[in-house]
Amino acid sequence: MHIEVHISLYAENLTMNPIANAPSTAGQLTNTSLADKYGINSHQAEAGQHSDKVTLSQSNQPPKAASKEQVKDESVSLSPRAMRAQKIESMAKDFFADGQFSISDLPKLVQRLHQDGILSDTQLNRLSEGGIELPRPQGSVEDMKTFIESKRGELEKNASDENTMSNVLIKLLDDAEGVLNKMDNIQSKELSQQASRVSSQLNVYLKSDVQMSGEERQQWQGLRSVMQLASSMGDSQQASGQLSSYLALGKY
Repeated sequence: MHIEVHISLYAENLTMNPIANAPSTAGQLTNTSLADKYGINSHQAEAGQHSDKVTLSQSNQPPKAASKEQVKDESVSLSPRAMRAQKIESMAKDFFADGQFSISDLPKLVQRLHQDGILSDTQLNRLSEGGIELPRPQGSVEDMKTFIESKRGELEKNASDENTMSNVLIKLLDDAEGVLNKMDNIQSKELSQQASRVSSQLNVYLKSDVQMSGEERQQWQGLRSVMQLASSMGDSQQASGQLSSYLALGKY
């Protein structure tokens, strides 16, 4: 009779404490199901634990190579400045890399700069207030590099000493060409300042009483507009918004 009582009590204990009597693998199965449910990566170790600790789930299959999407998600996110630099590089590749940019491309360039967030609404408004022009020529036109080269050739024939207007314009064209060749790096302070200086000088030249054809004037205006856009893309202009430093010249 005593034996029956002991057996009964032992059975009661088993019924009241099922966790104590569960096989050791039950906890692993529970953990594994939770890991699957919440998408926990089985080969991520908790911070501060040893590398030889058993992970939540075990598998005999070799680990799969990370997909491109996974690598992208796990990569360090770019700063706003770095993202902006990438957009500028992409823009420069699309518009300036082949050397065929012309005044006919100006409206598309402005649209792209605004669409990519390189220039804000406020910046575009300031450019408009500063007198930026987007010539719309009829028919085919020279690309800007061809215009610079041909105009420089004409001026060099008339250049005699360092003080002539021809030499001033030659230097101006050289600087403008330097900006066009490095549009992918226009965020740099030095290059954006160079674009600002060229824009100011072109503004003065276009307001002078120099005689030129309508087509030539459009080319000079288009070149000035590109320099204005390039200057506004610089880091210093982007950070402080001080575009009036050169746009104000367009009002005099």
